[in-house]
Amino acid sequence: MISELTPLAPSDIRARTRPLAIVYVYLAELAWALLIATPVHAWARRVWGNHPDGDAVLWLPGGRDLLTWIGGEDAALGVVSRATLVLLVVGTVAMQVPLGALLASLSFSREGFPGSAPRSPRARTALHVGISAFWSMAGLLVLGTIAGGLVVGVGSLASSAVDHALSDRLGDARTFQIRVVLLALFVLLACIVGVIVDLARAGVARETCLAAMRGSSASGWTMLLRGLRVAFSVIRRSFRTAVLAWAWRAVVSLVLVGIGYVIAQAIGGKGGTMLLLLWIAHQAIVVARVALRASWLARAVGLVAAVQNAREAIAEAQPTEPG
Repeated sequence: MISELTPLAPSDIRARTRPLAIVYVYLAELAWALLIATPVHAWARRVWGNHPDGDAVLWLPGGRDLLTWIGGEDAALGVVSRATLVLLVVGTVAMQVPLGALLASLSFSREGFPGSAPRSPRARTALHVGISAFWSMAGLLVLGTIAGGLVVGVGSLASSAVDHALSDRLGDARTFQIRVVLLALFVLLACIVGVIVDLARAGVARETCLAAMRGSSASGWTMLLRGLRVAFSVIRRSFRTAVLAWAWRAVVSLVLVGIGYVIAQAIGGKGGTMLLLLWIAHQAIVVARVALRASWLARAVGLVAAVQNAREAIAEAQPTEPG
């Protein structure tokens, strides 16, 4: 399966050429979301199933019934919270497999029939790459989460310290502004950490597939380190390109979330056709966000592929030592 693949040139890597891969990732995320929502749905059904208005009361202005329900002494709250948290963590880790498969699909193609254009990798081939890269991808998830959390935590402490140190001299209003700006800078730094992690993911998936094509193998830790090295190399060479490519897609994605919020507020707790329309609008936004994510990952793969190809060319050009 792997042997039929061919690496794509950086200029040929486009998310729009892999619509089925995007749909598969969307379906995986949908299944994950339904699994996470199951405990909460069962709890809500038990509490509000016999109410004449159902869960529509939770949408009433002021949120009195919602707060009463969540803040009550129902023993199910602890069970539901723990189950949801466990499913969230397990699902986040498991989603590294379809993420690796998407990266493999973006990075490679397979030959079509004679005279036809190259086609996308088979789903099982891409999934095989995702499974092979799982431990490296999971390691990057852990490292990225820890690094991003540390950056935001340090930023929160630093901004609080500055606030307390300058409040007597500049006043509460001015020091609050300084605190917000300083915290925003650390959040931006955490976003850059996320960009580096995504570049490393692209490097891991592509290197895993290339190694399989060469018939070689390496440990998950080795692949993780290779991915980080190529990610830092991309950041040194193309920092502005990588960050801007991520940033505009992130902004559009946030705008879509805002649109979804406005639609949900307008429809409220209505059922029937309005609820169906809300679900369709919600899923359309989710698909658009998945497509934006795939678009950014395609750009990341292109940047990583250029660096990896240059390194391979240098290695091949070096003369071998006489035996």
